[in-house]
Amino acid sequence: MQTAVYFMCMNAERDEVAPQVMAAIQDKYKLSELEWQVDDYAVLEYKDSDNNQFLFIRTNVVLCQDQFRYQSVLDQLKDVSLIGMVNWHGGQNAPDKILAIHTVGDVTSAHFPPSKPIYATNIARALEHYRVAAQLDDFTVTTEATHWSGIVYGGHVDWLNDLHAPLVDIEIGSTSESYNNTTAVTVIADAIMDVFAEDKKYPTVLYVGGVHFENTITDAVLHPTHPVNLTHILPSRWIENDTYVDGAGMTSIKKCIQSIDGGIDAFVIHEKLKKPAKDLIRELSDELGLPIIKRKAFKTPENTILYTEI
Repeated sequence: MQTAVYFMCMNAERDEVAPQVMAAIQDKYKLSELEWQVDDYAVLEYKDSDNNQFLFIRTNVVLCQDQFRYQSVLDQLKDVSLIGMVNWHGGQNAPDKILAIHTVGDVTSAHFPPSKPIYATNIARALEHYRVAAQLDDFTVTTEATHWSGIVYGGHVDWLNDLHAPLVDIEIGSTSESYNNTTAVTVIADAIMDVFAEDKKYPTVLYVGGVHFENTITDAVLHPTHPVNLTHILPSRWIENDTYVDGAGMTSIKKCIQSIDGGIDAFVIHEKLKKPAKDLIRELSDELGLPIIKRKAFKTPENTILYTEI
């Protein structure tokens, strides 16, 4: 049995997305109330035909807006397969009409909670599957760089070291019109229930460099025939600092790799990544015996060494 836990803020003034996703799930699935309560809401449970367990923790505050409020709840989630936070996406210059997913961590300080690529990949690919099926043509599915939104609300990064399960963020962005798009809401609701639907093994790469929304890695994760797994993504602006140079940099990248279940099969580097970071990846590539794939080559993952014999 595998267990997925989803945090849903029921306060529509704080989160316009999660209450609607929760309602869509309740309409489609028969959920049971557990004795466990959070914010005076009973935790809801669903078990599928394979006896996989889905827990829905309804809250009054978005998890990332007050991590300390829910720390004791997170501490109880030691044996679960995945924790998901379903909410809205926003921010300065945030793209609109997106269905986004990312792993949680803090790249700048090299705090990397566990990553279970198969589950994040299942959700990402399910988002695309249901988006296409629903003919939600004006929306796109996108991956985001690894980050923890709680920092914006005064949260600390040290707690990420204590997470026992992978944490991913699944969002609709980035305007009220998009938050209230009922089709987009249904796509999210359907996709998160497919977290255990596939057990296919795809290559896992550590994507280093580029921007926050890096289309190259998104396209590779969603590739119809030769996908790669979704795991931590390290954008240029967060690794071009002292944490990622010399011996400290080696330690930081190794921490990231060690947090990924099954490790990685290759590095992918963006051509605009600055030389110190590139040199670090090259040194790690030699030490760990892992290939480096350039971004331009990675745009056709089926033709890379990931899918062809060396």
